[in-house]
Amino acid sequence: MEIKLDPEEEYAIIPLNVLERILRYALVVCQEHCPVGRDPATCPYIVNLSRRVGLSSPPCINDYGEYRQDNFRVMIRDIERKYGMGIEEFINMVRKRKPRSLEEQTDFMEATFYVGVIKELSNMKTVYIAKGSDIEIKNAIIVK
Repeated sequence: MEIKLDPEEEYAIIPLNVLERILRYALVVCQEHCPVGRDPATCPYIVNLSRRVGLSSPPCINDYGEYRQDNFRVMIRDIERKYGMGIEEFINMVRKRKPRSLEEQTDFMEATFYVGVIKELSNMKTVYIAKGSDIEIKNAIIVK
């Protein structure tokens, strides 16, 4: 398999133990501040990279399962059935008129997160993990 790097992208080479430290910090933030401050564009990376470097998964795995599009589509369908409308219509409706209950506010927060995660999973950038001084991309482990 030929790997082509994006010539417009900038890449960082960091020791794996530094990445582990950053991920441990991110996992603490997950445990302490989620779901309020979560970022659907960041969460899939934290989940995938944590697993790849041997760290425990964030607590959201218990709620959402694996970060795969089909899992999040099922959760979106549940909200759509509950409110009798498409997810974008639901999100737009609640944005315009504000949530009418705590349950609706929670569903709105979840809906926007689900949509954001699906979008990110469709566009995730590849992360490469190489060992030792052999940092050639062709020998790297791909995390996506």
